Amino acid sequence: MQRNTRQLLFWGKTRLDYEHVLKRFIDFCHAHGRERNADIDKRDMRDYLDSLIARGSSASYLEKVKSAIVKFMSLYGKYESAHAISRKFGVKIRALVKGGQMAGPEHQRVTPEIAERALARLRELDEAFEVATGLPRGYHLAAELQSRCGLRAFEATERMTPNRLVKGSVEVRGKGGRERGRPMPQDLLERLLAFFEATGASQLAPLRAYETAVRRAIIAVGGQATGTHARRRLWAEAYRNEQYEHYLSIGLEPDVASKRALADTLEALGHGRTRRELRAAYLMSS
Repeated sequence: MQRNTRQLLFWGKTRLDYEHVLKRFIDFCHAHGRERNADIDKRDMRDYLDSLIARGSSASYLEKVKSAIVKFMSLYGKYESAHAISRKFGVKIRALVKGGQMAGPEHQRVTPEIAERALARLRELDEAFEVATGLPRGYHLAAELQSRCGLRAFEATERMTPNRLVKGSVEVRGKGGRERGRPMPQDLLERLLAFFEATGASQLAPLRAYETAVRRAIIAVGGQATGTHARRRLWAEAYRNEQYEHYLSIGLEPDVASKRALADTLEALGHGRTRRELRAAYLMSS
């Protein structure tokens, strides 16, 4: 069951990262007397997180550990208790970061200018590929999907199939198989449809090849943050600002408008509306 289920819980690099995290957690539990994974409970989770804090782990790593353990324990019907521990430690972690006792999350940032120059570079490379092979390539289209619709890299590449495109929007299958719809600019929709018609491809691009192309394009135009998530963060910041201005325009108080805009953005990204740790990761807000 675990072998088949993990592909639903985790994807790509996330799965590999979380498996390493969970192995350390399970080793800890076994060393403290747990003989079966099914016997692991909230006390083990609490003791492990306390041990990581005592060893000086960063907030970013602790958030990853919390998320991984909650998903793991949900397989054994213990989601509620694990989620409660996660929330309590989330408060503790934020307090330690605020007090300067723990390193907060750090993310390399890409400026809008670098993102645009890297997109132009990807477009040039795709055009050169088409000249050489006679076939279009969709790396720049995947980058536009991330920049203009806020998609994850795997959503914009291997999970971007012709049947996902509908009039004025794209139907996205995200982590855990969760579905959501996102508005799409008409010009981008038309170019995606043209790509699939011309190539007969079943997906827009291979994920790993796209990630490599993005990294090389950013370096080529003078950027340093080479991950594909940078485009998603830029989109999230712009979307949050748009929603904030919208809520102000209809008469909401600034603090209410800010909270609603943040929640809307997290939901549009494919997350829960109350994921506080992701506010810091995407929006530099707590």
